Amino acid sequence: MDMEMKGFFMDFFGKSAGADYYKTYSTKEKAYFLSAREGGRIVGAVKLRIGRKVASIGAFAVAKGRRRSGVGTELLERCEEIAKKKKCVKIWLWTLHTIDAYKFYRSRGYQEEARLKKHFGGKDLSVMSKFL
Repeated sequence: MDMEMKGFFMDFFGKSAGADYYKTYSTKEKAYFLSAREGGRIVGAVKLRIGRKVASIGAFAVAKGRRRSGVGTELLERCEEIAKKKKCVKIWLWTLHTIDAYKFYRSRGYQEEARLKKHFGGKDLSVMSKFL
């Protein structure tokens, strides 16, 4: 991943947490880093991991001023296209069910598979997926 995208994730998620988002943890896993740019600046980025015919979104961020502008939808669609080309049968992610991201994914066909109670900072975590 280029240093600009690494910096974007670190700024968005915080220095220590953001540093983890660009790591790949398995040699059988392929990671893709996609970004949306405007005027040469990154305004959105996503990390897509593919392994064993399943894709997962590990990090997804859109700059505050660019939310609800189609940037997130474009990035999500690009992830799904790559996953389909790699013959994945499913794409999944996790999010907090109390934030706007949950509604964003639901409106794009993702279904909640599980809700882990008080799992992430004392908040419920939703595992969501979409069959491709």
